[in-house]
Order: sequence, then structure tokens, then C-alpha cells
Amino acid sequence: MLLPLLVKSWRDRWRGLLAWTTGLVLITIVELYVYPSIRDSAEGMSQLIEAFPEGMREIFPMTDYTSGPGFLNVEMFSIVVPLVFIAVGASWGASATADEEEKGTADLLLTLPVSRTSIVVTKCLATIAVLTGLTAVLAITLVIGAGVVDMDIGTAELVAACAMHGLLGVLYAGIGFLVGAATGRRGVALGVAFTLAIAGFLVYSLASLVDFFDTVNPANPFEWVVGSDPLTNGLDVGYTVGLVVVSLLLFAGSAIAFRRRDIRAE
Repeated sequence: MLLPLLVKSWRDRWRGLLAWTTGLVLITIVELYVYPSIRDSAEGMSQLIEAFPEGMREIFPMTDYTSGPGFLNVEMFSIVVPLVFIAVGASWGASATADEEEKGTADLLLTLPVSRTSIVVTKCLATIAVLTGLTAVLAITLVIGAGVVDMDIGTAELVAACAMHGLLGVLYAGIGFLVGAATGRRGVALGVAFTLAIAGFLVYSLASLVDFFDTVNPANPFEWVVGSDPLTNGLDVGYTVGLVVVSLLLFAGSAIAFRRRDIRAE
């Protein structure tokens, strides 16, 4: 009974997923195509970066921009890649249970001979599988593309960066799951997840300029993923474990909230 529910979760949202995946692949290809010209004009780019205001250089990691890791950090892994994974994760999480209520199909779903916990677990697995696939597509595109443009960057580092951003998407999917299961409102769940994502990005970006932000930044998922610089340093085991643990707690909370709510389809 759970397998059809798993398949249904993918079938209901495959068009949106295809659009996000295609867009991410195209952006990656364009950025990799541009990189050789950046690398070959290293001296001019260094002078241009030095001309930027110090505050901007603090917010965006523009050091060593002409190297492979430096270029990908600035152009993709500081904003674009986190945005895509958070958007996919949060939207899938927010829609997992709340969408059923808003569409009026919750009553039918809950008549199935499976527990509410099993329903949440199945939808969680569907979301994690989607984010894992998106991670794999991005990693494959980067590894192949980096070889084509002769980018000096390790395969292990590329895979680590993609994996940690995939886990970032899983974490925000967990937020969407929890709020959606607790409120039954997809819009509320999306709003909370995106608000927390924007707040996390601002705190991470401005931490070097604002003392209070610098104090709370160690608890910020953006610091765990973007700040750990996996493109240079590889997989950070401590932060990776933190992402997994927080995500599991959010999913567990979602199951509890969904099981305890009095649900009526509208």
C-alpha cells in the first residue's frame, strides 16, 4: 500500500521537479562555459575584485575567484545552489500533508489501511529520494563539466559540496513537513521555511559585519554548509551529522504533529 503512495508523491509533482532540475543543469553548464575566460584573465579579475568595497568582499567570498573552487563558490554555491535545494525541499515538504488537506483528498488518504506515521514516513522518503536525485544530477554535471573545461578541482570536493547542499534541502524540507503537518496549510509552511531560509542567509552573509550575527552564526545551517567551504575542505563530518540529526528530529516532529491533529479535508 505504501509503494503506490510513494509513486503518487513523485507523479503529482514531477513537472515542477523537472523544471528545477533542467534549470540547475543549464545554469551549471553556462557557468562552466564562462570559467575558462575568467581563469585566463586572472590578473585583471584580481584588480577588479580589489576595487570592490570591503563590505561587499566580506559578504561574498570573492577571494581566489579565478580558481575552480573560488569561482564555483561565488557563482553557484553561495546563492544559486542553496536556493534551488531549499526551494525544492521546502515546497515538497510543505505540500506533503498540507496539500492533501487543501485539495480535499485527506479523508481518502486517511482511509487507507496504513498509519498516519507510515504516510508521513513514505512522503519523507519520497522527498529525500527527489533531493538525492537532484544532488546526483548536479554532481555528475559538475564532475563531467569540470573535466571538459580543465577546472582544477577535486572530484571528492565537488561531490561533498553537492551532498552537503542536498542535506541543506532535506533540512528545510523537514521544516516544511513540520509546519505543514502542524497547521494543514501549505502556504504557511512555505512561508515559514522560506522566511527561515532568508534569515539564515542574511545572518551568514552579514556575520562578519554584525557582532550579534557572528555570535549566533555557529547554529546557522548556512554556516554549516556554505561556510564550511566543502569545495576546498571536503566533507565536514561534524556539520554533516548535525544536518542529518536536525532533519530527523524535524521529520519525527512532523509524524507526531500529523498523528495528533484532528484532520478534516476542506
